[in-house]
Amino acid sequence: MDLNKRCKRIFDELLSNPNVTSAELEKKFRLTKRQLGYSMDKINEWLMTNHLPVIERTRQGNFVISQSVYTTFHSIENATLLFNPTRITEEQRISLIIMMLLGSEEELSLKYFSYYLNVSKNTILHDLKKVQRILCEYGLKVRYSRKKGYVLEGKEFQIRRLLIHRTSHLLQTNHGEDWLRKITGLQNSQLEEFEKRIEKVESKLNLKFTDEKLRMMPYILIFILRRIQRGNFIDPFSIAYEELSNTKEYQATEEILKGYQDIPETDRLFITLHLLSTNVFSSDFTPEESIPDLVQAIDKMLRQFEKSACIYLEDREQLIEQLLQHIKPAYYRIKYQLTDHFHFQGAFSKEFRELHHLVRQATTPLKELIGCEIPGNETTYIAMLIGGWMKKQGKSIDRKIKAVVVCPQGVSVSKLMFHELRELFPEIIFLDYLSVREFMN
Repeated sequence: MDLNKRCKRIFDELLSNPNVTSAELEKKFRLTKRQLGYSMDKINEWLMTNHLPVIERTRQGNFVISQSVYTTFHSIENATLLFNPTRITEEQRISLIIMMLLGSEEELSLKYFSYYLNVSKNTILHDLKKVQRILCEYGLKVRYSRKKGYVLEGKEFQIRRLLIHRTSHLLQTNHGEDWLRKITGLQNSQLEEFEKRIEKVESKLNLKFTDEKLRMMPYILIFILRRIQRGNFIDPFSIAYEELSNTKEYQATEEILKGYQDIPETDRLFITLHLLSTNVFSSDFTPEESIPDLVQAIDKMLRQFEKSACIYLEDREQLIEQLLQHIKPAYYRIKYQLTDHFHFQGAFSKEFRELHHLVRQATTPLKELIGCEIPGNETTYIAMLIGGWMKKQGKSIDRKIKAVVVCPQGVSVSKLMFHELRELFPEIIFLDYLSVREFMN
């Protein structure tokens, strides 16, 4: 784990001026209390990974820094040296090449890539083959011409999807933010301006985006608006126009687009879609303001899960509200294929794997409402929310008897037996119906 630029500046200031207060830091770096709190959490996480004591804050807003932290970083220069991005991974390099293809106004040649990424031309050629494989997943391709160098070709909607995914990926890697700023030329003043605009959007919509998304949104919105200014307009895409234009988020795009003239309607709708599909930490919207039939679909999903898991979930209305907060933005991500290409690290427990399996089976009402399959990442989040709710109520499926229906007579017979046996033995969790071959695998 490494610190981003904001955290580095705050950390440097604390080391050079230990008597500085929270209010003074907020004023100097133009931060809200929430942003300073988030940055301090990141600094303390970083200190813990380096086996150093965390920085504490008093009620008066002063900071208590252990002497061992000063000893380790006895000068600002030494502390800064630790943050310099001297190495770059192959995966980061591939993402940076994609970001150059997405946003550079210069002619992109092997020499250009080689110079900026400090690797040989042969390495760049090897990377470009991997870039092409990634682009294929979006229906895009990279082409070389003597006049323009390497250029990206394909539909703008898919290019925007790629832009969002790769920006998010880089910002979650070590020194990714430093490299991203270097190759895109982004200035602090631009990012700070868009942070303020997003905070106005939060105020207008009565919600709070998650800290992770709040960090990514300024980058993504600036990159999207750069493409629009260069004449890369989005084609009309398959949407119910009213579904987006009748939302509060559509009106809130005015805050994002201040100072930008002649933004096409489809591009404003895309920015609306980005706001709608971004995860929120808290919100004040009511079920009535939600997507038609979404609350009913969540309720059906929970009832189906309860039946499969042989469990009763208490305080259902509160759980539905909690799920609605996550599933509302997920609805737009899934429908317009904007789900993050993120894979959870590490192994899940046996109980969670079984829980996730049952949740995935229960998402049929959501699938029918949205009109497409629910991606694994989204069902994992839903399973985590339901699992957390069960744990809070002291409930578990770990000790319950579990079974699968295995039948060599085909899927239709297996499915029939599965439903019959589940009715006959309601105390048993029937996980699935399988062919003999599936069961052996």
